[in-house]
Amino acid sequence: MATVLERTISSVRSSIGTSLSAYHRFTSMPKGRPLSLQIVELKVRMCCTGCVKEVKTALSKLRGVDSVDINLELEKVTVTGYVDRNKVLKYVRRSGKRAEFWPTPHEPLYFTTASNYYQDVNAYKETYNYWRHGYNGDRHGQVVSAYRPDDKVSTIFSDDNVHACCVM
Repeated sequence: MATVLERTISSVRSSIGTSLSAYHRFTSMPKGRPLSLQIVELKVRMCCTGCVKEVKTALSKLRGVDSVDINLELEKVTVTGYVDRNKVLKYVRRSGKRAEFWPTPHEPLYFTTASNYYQDVNAYKETYNYWRHGYNGDRHGQVVSAYRPDDKVSTIFSDDNVHACCVM
């Protein structure tokens, strides 16, 4: 009789232990959790409202997602929450849709700061073109500027030197 009682108590203990460990496993956040709120924008190939619903249900099941906004015309999905970008992309691809990160805006055609111009001249010696031909394309280690000699024709009507104007 005592062995039967001990077996039932041990089975109850083990079932409580496994349920508590499962509870702990699902409630604790993983160690690689992003600490800040993320906004992930994806370009997902969608053709109809059924595709929209499928993507939305797949992303809403992901842990840490606060909101999912879908724009069907642009095929753009915006996910807000405490999630990893790559996990969001993986979940969308698991739903059977082709997805990629939303492309960033185009780079400006010119550099916006002076530090972007030829910071290190020796860095170009490591490229293929330098050792093969002795130079690296248009970049010869200095900023290209238009050379304009100082002639009297172009400086006659200059605002910098008011006394140089002989017509006024």
